[in-house]
Amino acid sequence: MSADSVYGRATLEIEPMNPVVAVIAPGMMGAAVGKRLVDHGLKVLTSLKGRSAETSERAKAAGLTSASDEEIAATDFILSILPPGDAVALAQRFAPALTASNSKPVFVDCNAISPPTVERIAAAIAPTPSPAAQSASAFQTGQPPSPSRLQPSRR
Repeated sequence: MSADSVYGRATLEIEPMNPVVAVIAPGMMGAAVGKRLVDHGLKVLTSLKGRSAETSERAKAAGLTSASDEEIAATDFILSILPPGDAVALAQRFAPALTASNSKPVFVDCNAISPPTVERIAAAIAPTPSPAAQSASAFQTGQPPSPSRLQPSRR
């Protein structure tokens, strides 16, 4: 007889979390980040609204799923990965969809932007009534990720 059964403790099975992530936009960096997430079992949505055939093919090759702004606003995380000059406009574009959504995604700006720009993005996201529609800032530099560059070194 185990201690758990003697003391009446429940045994819990922990299931892995499978968040749905949106990557905006599927350029070279966004598609590469999205592919790494897909490769690790996550569902990744993206917006192909107004994008070129080349970008659509890149997104498809990375395993990203095209979605509307409303579907993207229902994800768990929205990763903004695009040219820094477009970051504020993207946050403003998604504010109405986030306002209308019952979901509470975390909006993560992954662009190399200045602190005042971070504040402008946070101001665009903050008015959404979703209490957990948070704005976080992160940024990436360098080349897009690839499996070969992410392998552990063998020293």
